[in-house]
Amino acid sequence: MARRRTLDVVGKILFALGLLLGVAFWGSAVWVDIEAFLFDSSLDADAALTSLRCPVLITTAEVGEIRATVSNSLDWAIRPKLTFHVTDGFVSLMREESEHLPLAPGEKRELSWQVTVEDAAWDYFILARVFLPRAYPLPSRTSSCGIVALDISFLTGGQLVALVILGSGVLMGLGLYLWSVAYKPLEGRRLQEARALGALIALVALGIVFGMLGFWLPGLACLVVLVLLVVVMLARAAIGND
Repeated sequence: MARRRTLDVVGKILFALGLLLGVAFWGSAVWVDIEAFLFDSSLDADAALTSLRCPVLITTAEVGEIRATVSNSLDWAIRPKLTFHVTDGFVSLMREESEHLPLAPGEKRELSWQVTVEDAAWDYFILARVFLPRAYPLPSRTSSCGIVALDISFLTGGQLVALVILGSGVLMGLGLYLWSVAYKPLEGRRLQEARALGALIALVALGIVFGMLGFWLPGLACLVVLVLLVVVMLARAAIGND
């Protein structure tokens, strides 16, 4: 009985730590993209510039790079003026870079802009937007993205993201394993709990993928579902203990 109790408690603690770590990363990625969506929203456009790419996270150990690809699908040359806006330490202050892009028929160009943690608004969020005006018959296009900025000098953003994802997965997987060992064979209510824990792992994994890809709306939806599932699990556990 003591061994079962120990495995149960340790398993739940490890699982909870992994869940919190994954949700913290995923939630931050979703939050910064929502803020970016609202950033400089006066630059309205007819379509999205889907080629815009931002790193999810950067630290003081590196210089981040935002990229976008612009192409000319027309049969004649164009020279649109592309505008890049990014926070300059405050959400109310922006750094602007603009240039005219001579594009021959069928030409494609990749552009990049460098950012650092000093660009972050509220010390943590770098918000950027790119606007490309209309070049008939091509529509005007715009898109935004956000980067989480952390004051860490011994790891790059990519290394930190990898550690967080690995740590979250290992903690949740080990926690689920120890808990399941405590109650083998899993039957009845315990089997339902195991399936619910597995669903939480799947939701965290899916949410992290959405956060990495910048899909904040489905990422937010996954977060809502996860919170509801946790509430239901806690309510069932309280009823089961009565």
